[in-house]
Amino acid sequence: MLVQASRAAPDNSEILYNLGNARASLGEFDTAIIAYHQALALEPNRAEYHNNLGRALEGARRIGEAVEAYSRALALQPAFAGALTNLGNAYLDLGRPADALQCHRQAIAHQRDFDAAYSNLIFALNFDPAAGPHDHARERARFGDIHRPQLPAGAVSGRQRDPDRRLRIGYVSAHFRHQAATYAFAPVIIHHDRRAFEVICYSDTAPEDALTHKLRDSAKTWRSTADLSDAKLAALIKSDQIDILVDLVGHMVGNRLGVFAARPAPVQVTGWGEPTGTGLPAMDYLLGDPVLVSEPVRALLREQVIDLPCFLCFWTPESLPDPGPPPAVAAGHVTFGSFNRPAKLSDPVLRLWARILREAPTSRLVLKSPHLGDPAHQQRINAIFGSEGISPDRLTILGASDRGSHMKAYQLIDVALDPFPHGGGMTTLDATAMGVPVITCPGPTISSRLAAACLTALGLTDWIATSHEDYVALALRKAADLEGLASLRQSLRTRLSRSPVGDAATYTRAVEAAYRGIWQRHCEARDGS
Repeated sequence: MLVQASRAAPDNSEILYNLGNARASLGEFDTAIIAYHQALALEPNRAEYHNNLGRALEGARRIGEAVEAYSRALALQPAFAGALTNLGNAYLDLGRPADALQCHRQAIAHQRDFDAAYSNLIFALNFDPAAGPHDHARERARFGDIHRPQLPAGAVSGRQRDPDRRLRIGYVSAHFRHQAATYAFAPVIIHHDRRAFEVICYSDTAPEDALTHKLRDSAKTWRSTADLSDAKLAALIKSDQIDILVDLVGHMVGNRLGVFAARPAPVQVTGWGEPTGTGLPAMDYLLGDPVLVSEPVRALLREQVIDLPCFLCFWTPESLPDPGPPPAVAAGHVTFGSFNRPAKLSDPVLRLWARILREAPTSRLVLKSPHLGDPAHQQRINAIFGSEGISPDRLTILGASDRGSHMKAYQLIDVALDPFPHGGGMTTLDATAMGVPVITCPGPTISSRLAAACLTALGLTDWIATSHEDYVALALRKAADLEGLASLRQSLRTRLSRSPVGDAATYTRAVEAAYRGIWQRHCEARDGS
């Protein structure tokens, strides 16, 4: 109807703007961009039009243009909190965490109850090399203090307090579709023990895809919740008599932490999506592992940490290509690589990698991410390496591809380099599945320890550096051992598949044992909390 209306009234900017919104909600970003431009041609001084154009441009992976659109919106309306936090997200994608944090803080200053800006700020801290565990904890606590539950846990504990009965597990996410984090939690839904657990999914996912449908088929009940307010979703969860409610998003975009703050279930857990802690007093547990969450950090969290074999599981919905031989054998030089998102490729990271390339003068570097097809990212990366004396012919920058082609691209690299201070979780496991070992240097924050946790679970601790100096030395030493790389390349996938990390059924049993344990503790508590 909106399309017909726009044709009938081509000079109506509101209709064109709403058409853009509708197209963007379906993931049709190119069409949405056209509609927004048409609306702006009629009314160029509408800040909300520029803001939503920026969001569509980000969706189309045109980050440089998105920054310009948000900046125009703010020139028209400087206190536009939505545009400020959107600009912050764009700056983060461009590897500018300090600018991102400044934008999010400005957005909060203009709109104190802006939950998305708080979450964006907390998420952006993961990328800030100057932020330590206490900085992370302080911002999470501020968010949590705003969302103290009105009711104690006992107010929703009217479930049958039988520690051994079949439990109703509710999963809340906007990410029930093909994307990295989903491959970590999807097997827990697909392989769940139907005799002991009943799974109910609360999905804000849009657009949906084949994995959405597979997950829907695996759940007892599937509820589409994108149109529900936090209050209505919380009421629905209460009426569904959920025993354990699980957040799969953390502080990433699309979270429903406002629902968890209302405590609609007697036991609440966060994990997998962004496992750094929520700060909510109503969030009882965080799924992690001993390496991911160090003892000093545990004392700073409001959640109690439940240790799994690894905070992630590796699962893939399709067969993987063969790892092939190390490319160094045919190429005559070692190729390093990183398939992490651009936000993790900050200037200090790229400069350290440039140092590795200088000290291994015949080596090459391959960078790949869906967003790296954007010229804005390519220009920044090339400029940094150029300033470090690395010629463009030693860099290969690859953008979006289907998952099969993405995994096949690991055949191009010998050794993967983990970024910092926000490392790669599923990216590390993807590389391992393709026979590519990963070098990492964990720090004190949870987000800096993702790769180290995965490598430790797989018995690959000799790939974990203790400092940036050690990181460079380790990269050079491992890259020089071509025989060792060849042997490891052929064994890594088997090592992964035989571990609790890569065996989806075994991993699921560990998660379900954790659920049973926390439910038993709930039943044993005198107040039911």
